[in-house]
Amino acid sequence: MGTIKKAISALLGLDQRLTAYNQTINANSVLFSSFGRDICASDIVKTAIHRVCSEVKKCSLKSVIEKDNPRSVRACNDSINDIFAGRVNPFCNLNDFLYKVAYITLVNKNCFIYWAYDEVPIANTNFVYRKTRGFYPIERATVKLYVADGELRAELTSDATGEVFDLPYSDLIHVRYDYGASPYFGGDVNGLPDNRAILANLQTLHVIKEAIPKSLQASLSLKGVLTMNSIADVDKKEITREEFEKHLFKSESGIVATDYEASFSPVNISSTDIPTNIFNFIRDELLSPFGVSVPIYTGKYTDEEYTAFYQTAVEGILIAIANAMKITLFTPAQINAGHTIKYYDKLVQSLSYTRRQAIAEMTKDDALLSRDERRELLGYEPDGEPTRVSLNYIDASIANAYQLQELNNKTKKEVKNA
Repeated sequence: MGTIKKAISALLGLDQRLTAYNQTINANSVLFSSFGRDICASDIVKTAIHRVCSEVKKCSLKSVIEKDNPRSVRACNDSINDIFAGRVNPFCNLNDFLYKVAYITLVNKNCFIYWAYDEVPIANTNFVYRKTRGFYPIERATVKLYVADGELRAELTSDATGEVFDLPYSDLIHVRYDYGASPYFGGDVNGLPDNRAILANLQTLHVIKEAIPKSLQASLSLKGVLTMNSIADVDKKEITREEFEKHLFKSESGIVATDYEASFSPVNISSTDIPTNIFNFIRDELLSPFGVSVPIYTGKYTDEEYTAFYQTAVEGILIAIANAMKITLFTPAQINAGHTIKYYDKLVQSLSYTRRQAIAEMTKDDALLSRDERRELLGYEPDGEPTRVSLNYIDASIANAYQLQELNNKTKKEVKNA
C-alpha cells in the first residue's frame, strides 16, 4: 500500500518527505512568454478556456438509477454521491474538480482521473464492493497504453520524479476530446493536441502587437535633414550639429531655433493603423476552436447566443465526463440495471429559462413528461415525488370506451321506449 501511495503522490506532485499532515503542493505553473508553443500564454485563449470551464463547473454530478417504461430517476445512496456532496479529493470540491477536468481536457485533449477506492467485503459472500474515496485528475504524468495478457493497461510516468505507476486501463477514468484520429486518445494521431493553427494565429497577433508600439514610437520621433548654407570647417560643423541637437532635445514646442544659417527639412513618419477587421479575424480564429463566440468572450450575449455556446462548447464536455465516469465506476451488469452518472445544470441553461419553463408548463397536466423529467428539464435533481395529473385528462382508450358505453345505453333506452 505504501508503494501505491508513493506513486500517487508522485503523480499528484506531492512532497513525499513530509508527513500527511504537512504536505506541500507543487502547483502546476504555465510558462508565459511573448512567443513559443504555449497557447495558454495568450489572454484570448485563456479567456476562451475559462468561459467554457466556468460553465462546466456550475453543474453537479449524481450517481443515479435510471429506468424506462415508466421513466424514473432515483439518486443512489452510495459512496460516489457522498464524495460528490463533499470533497472530491483533499484539494478540491466538485465545482473545482469539474473546472480542473474541463481545463485539462481542453488543453491536452485527454484527461485521466485516478479513482481511489477501497475493496470492502460483502457480508456472508465471497464478493467485495468498491467504496469510493476520491477522484484525482492527473496532469503531471505521461500516459502510455499497452496490452499485457489480453488486458489493456496504463503506464503513468510522473513528470516530476520519473516514477512509474501501472494499473488496468479500466480503473482509469479517461475523458477524451476531439476523439477520432487516434483509436485510444483524443487529439491527433499521437494523442496530442494539434495546436498548429492556433500557434500560427498567435504568432501573427504577436507580430502585430510588437509592430504597434514601434510604429507609435517612430511616429513621435522628429526626424529630418539638416543642411548647412555656409561653408564651415569640420570643427564648426561639429559644433553646429551638437548645438542643433541641444536645441532639439530641449524644445518643448517642437520648434527648433539655431544661431547658424541652416535649413531643416522634416521627414514625418506616421503611425500605421492596423485595420479592425484584421484584429477581429485573428480573434475569431483563436476563439472558434473552443466554441466561444465574441459575445460570450466579452460577456454580452443574448439567450440565443448562450444556447448556441452551451450546445457547442459546454454540453459535449459534460456528456464526455459523465459517460467516462459511468463506464469506469459501474460494472456492465450495473449499467444494464440502470446505474449511470448524470449531470444537472440548474445553474446553466442550454435553452433559455423561459423556454424551459414553457415546456414544463405545457406538459404538466397530461403527464407527457413525468415530474422527474420536468425537474430535469429545469435543471433540478429528482425528488422522488410521484407524477400528478389533472382529473380533466384521461387515457384516450378510456374515453373511447366511455363514449361507446354511453352510445349503447342510449340505443337500449330508445329501443325500450319504442
